[in-house]
Amino acid sequence: MKQFLSLTATNFYRSLFSGRFVFSVLGVITVLFLTSFGMMNSDSDVVSVFMISGSGNMVLIMGVLPLLPFAMSFAMEWEERSAGFWMIRTGIRNYALSKVLVSAITGILATFSGILLYAILLLVKLPLYNALNSSGDPYAPLLEAGMPVTYLLSYALHISLSSALFAVAALWISAYFPNPFSTLAAPIVLYFILFRLTRTWGIPEFLSLVWIVEGPYHAGSPLLSLLLKLGTVIVLCLLMGYGTVVQIRRRVQYD
Repeated sequence: MKQFLSLTATNFYRSLFSGRFVFSVLGVITVLFLTSFGMMNSDSDVVSVFMISGSGNMVLIMGVLPLLPFAMSFAMEWEERSAGFWMIRTGIRNYALSKVLVSAITGILATFSGILLYAILLLVKLPLYNALNSSGDPYAPLLEAGMPVTYLLSYALHISLSSALFAVAALWISAYFPNPFSTLAAPIVLYFILFRLTRTWGIPEFLSLVWIVEGPYHAGSPLLSLLLKLGTVIVLCLLMGYGTVVQIRRRVQYD
């Protein structure tokens, strides 16, 4: 456990205090700005701009930029033949589990930080919330209760949780194909393939890929909607994380 915690702390330092993390956060801010700039008007507020700012670019915000800080680290270390340095000192299991945990949390933080910083920048010119505007999403009751800050935090976290899925998926794929470029592109390709396939399967709506990844699902209340998203993400990350550990161990044994 001590080795795992020490390795995880080192990985967090490498991911969060890096130029790639800064670039990822700035990338999220830039995408949000470019998407929403032309749609602002005199009646706009931070909440309404926030609601339109990610439209059409959610996959880029959730599935590409958050992968840059750490999700490609195994592929890069394997290509550089430096992965063995860490595995020998910490063990394959600790090494792989730490990669999964740090990839997921770093992905969340990259997206979450970018969204919040963009909201703070908007506050320079716009009011936080104009009651004339309504979002109509599962977190709208928070606006009706006069809690726009809680609404923004909840919705930002909801979106950011999807980044954990893409980051862990990228790491899982990199265990099979340890190439940084494949690691970056494959999760998006996999998402669109599964999205097309599952549209005709007749599965429950809350298990539909589009609701899991992009749109928030109405679970009855804002808290239940967020907990459903969190639980779904945790389960899927655990499954992909297990597959990552097994494949990295197999790769090391048979390389």
